[in-house]
Formats: sequence, C-alpha cells, structure tokens
Amino acid sequence: MTADNMKIWDAVGKTDPKHTKHVNQRGGFTSVNANSQIMEATRQFGPIGVGWGYTTEDLSVHNGVVIVSVTLWHGSRDNVFGPMPGCAEMFGKRTDTDAPKKATTDAITKLLSQLGFNADIFLGMWDDNKYVQQRIEETKEKKPEPTGAELRDKLKAWMNAPKTTPEDVRNAWQSNDNFKAKLASLPQPMQHELRAEAERICPDLKEAA
Repeated sequence: MTADNMKIWDAVGKTDPKHTKHVNQRGGFTSVNANSQIMEATRQFGPIGVGWGYTTEDLSVHNGVVIVSVTLWHGSRDNVFGPMPGCAEMFGKRTDTDAPKKATTDAITKLLSQLGFNADIFLGMWDDNKYVQQRIEETKEKKPEPTGAELRDKLKAWMNAPKTTPEDVRNAWQSNDNFKAKLASLPQPMQHELRAEAERICPDLKEAA
C-alpha cells in the first residue's frame, strides 16, 4: 500500500530548523547537522549497530579528494542499499586529517536522504522562505500552561504592582473579560483569596459585592 511505502518518509521528511544552517557556497544552500540525522535514525530504527548501521569500503584519494563508499542497512543487516560514494577535500591549502570522516558522513547523509530523512531540504522546500517560517512556527516549544498557584500569584502580583491603580483593579474585576476568565479557571479558595486582596486595594469593591 502507498501509505506503508511512505511510512518512513512521512515520519522523517520534515527538518527541525534548529538542526540546520545556511552555507554560503555553490550559490548558497541549507545543510542539516549530521548528528541530528543519526539521532533521528536512532529514533526511527533503534540504536546504531542494532536497528540500523553502515559499512565503509573502497577508500581512495583522487586529486586531493577522499572518496569513501558506504553501504547502509536498517531493520535487518540483510536489508542493505548502496554503496554510496562520499567525498571530502583532504589536500587543499592545508591537509585535512578529518577528510575521511567527512567523506563518510557525506555518504551517510545521502543514503539517509534516500530513505526520506530531511526530504524537505533535498526537495528544495527550504528555498521557500514561507516554508521555512512555517517550520519555525511548527517547532516552537509551547510554554506550559501555568498551574493554579502560579496564575494566582501572577494575578496577585499584577494587582500589587506599582503601576497598577485601584481603578485598574476595579475595572479588572468588573469589566475585564480576560481577567474574569483567568479568575474563573481557579479553584474557589484561590478566587476568594484574590477577591480579598482586591477589596483590600480597592475597598469600594466590597460595597459593590
């Protein structure tokens, strides 16, 4: 079924903005942090070496560039695909001793992309600023709702703030729907506690009760 065929792709195709960076080379492009890919592969398949993994072979150097062939497996060691060549410059202005590792990472990234990892980047969707902004909004960490005690303390602090006048307190209790909604969400004892505090600040509230 189509849904089953796209199961992995749909699960890992969207990229978290905090794991990306813009590279000002080759006209500019978005790259994804390789360790974040490994983390997501682990989340999807299990620990590396258990649920998924890779083998390297045929390391060679041509014109100062390291080329490493990588084969990836997931689910079962018999479920393999590749090899995929990865490249990194080793002998440029200075020798890069990390080039073999970078070439291996390059190949792993390409292989994981074929499973759908970070597909939105490789499909060019990150060239669209509207899509990028949408992903930023989707991945924002939502602040947890305050507890009753926290909300009570916040409302009490507002009533006692230097800039809050007795008139502000009176208006909040009598006509501020937002304030009333917050108050109504609290347990009765906390509501009574805040009412007593409001009447202390604005005595005429007691007369109006």
